[in-house]
Amino acid sequence: MRCQSRRAFIKAMGATATLTAAGYFGIGLFGRNPALALPAPPPDAFPSIAGRTLVIVEMGGGNDGLNMVVPHANARYHDLRRDLAITDAIDLDGEVGLHPALGFVAERYGAGDVALIEGVGYPDPDLSHFASMSTWWSGMPGAVGATGWLGRYLDGTVGGSNPLAGVSIGPGPNPALVGDAAIVASIQSSAGIAPAWIDDPDELFGMWSGFAPQDADPGSPLAVARDAISDTVAASAAIGSRLDGVDAEGRDLASYLTLAAALTVAPDPPRVIVVHGWGDFDTHEGQATRQEALMGQLDEALRTFFTTIEAAQATDHVVVATTSEFGRRANYNGSGTDHGTASNHFVIGSPVAGGRIGEPVDLASLDPRGNPTHTLDFRSYYASLLDGWLGTPHEAVLGQSIETLDLVGSTGSSATAGRPRLL
Repeated sequence: MRCQSRRAFIKAMGATATLTAAGYFGIGLFGRNPALALPAPPPDAFPSIAGRTLVIVEMGGGNDGLNMVVPHANARYHDLRRDLAITDAIDLDGEVGLHPALGFVAERYGAGDVALIEGVGYPDPDLSHFASMSTWWSGMPGAVGATGWLGRYLDGTVGGSNPLAGVSIGPGPNPALVGDAAIVASIQSSAGIAPAWIDDPDELFGMWSGFAPQDADPGSPLAVARDAISDTVAASAAIGSRLDGVDAEGRDLASYLTLAAALTVAPDPPRVIVVHGWGDFDTHEGQATRQEALMGQLDEALRTFFTTIEAAQATDHVVVATTSEFGRRANYNGSGTDHGTASNHFVIGSPVAGGRIGEPVDLASLDPRGNPTHTLDFRSYYASLLDGWLGTPHEAVLGQSIETLDLVGSTGSSATAGRPRLL
């Protein structure tokens, strides 16, 4: 791989933005068409804490939380999982452990910097990928087509004034960041992706920007496209300055989190970053090998991310949290697991109140489909990140008041941390 100069990155991003913005904002900046947007709260309507970044790492396909945060002391787990049960978990407290590929996460747990969130799910779960992803993206069960929970957060904090306040890293925009007013940047690599047949991106941009007169109706398609192109080129320049010299051209988690780290340690870092599209967690078959590889990628990418953060002395300003649309079935199917309901997640970073939070699912009491009942509503997970880390009342974003958890601070009231050891 090769490092891109700032000019090369800006030109590549500018060309891409020009093409796709004219084709309805596929890459570059994204947001709702202003002509179609619903009323949004004005910027600064929601209180927030400046200088903090939340990084969401999405594990698309449905991660098996039981084999990530492993209830190794539970005989029922071994009965259900049989050959798929993790027998060499990194023990945390005599009851649960981490997948053996999560060595760095275990180290940080021992240091008190990881909160394990157990039994996370949502009411009346739909086991389809589409409906479940929509629920997690929106923060509103059953609200297909709603704005994203982080998009609404951006609506009420920065509005459309800062397209780098929210950044989607991965193959295209992440719906969790879509708001009514917020404009969000979407990037895939440090290289830009200008088609080779474009010799002069600046000339092409000039052609597109001239298609609509400056006094055109702001809601007209050409004016919207013109403004989107202009904003995208400006944002590309800003991103380019932050990623100058960064070598992250891959489409893997290590590259994506390298981009996230570079943006986080730069001046005026994003408030929220969503990293997605880096692995397939839909492990109906071959799960043992596939999940081991995925957990290894996650662990190593997090190690590299936090190494960069620590070198920049920015550890007090960032936390990383995992999401996935659902867990996996409690019983194995031979070589994998089918779509499930509740799952386990973790939040990692120096500001985190480390330990186990929430209640583990009851594997002795499964529903007719063989899934455990969730013990923690996923909206409590979101609410805790909003209240405790971003400093924004969750009611304004989620539309209701819900129980919150102690995820941030020196000690969580419901958390018990211990030094990990190998079983």
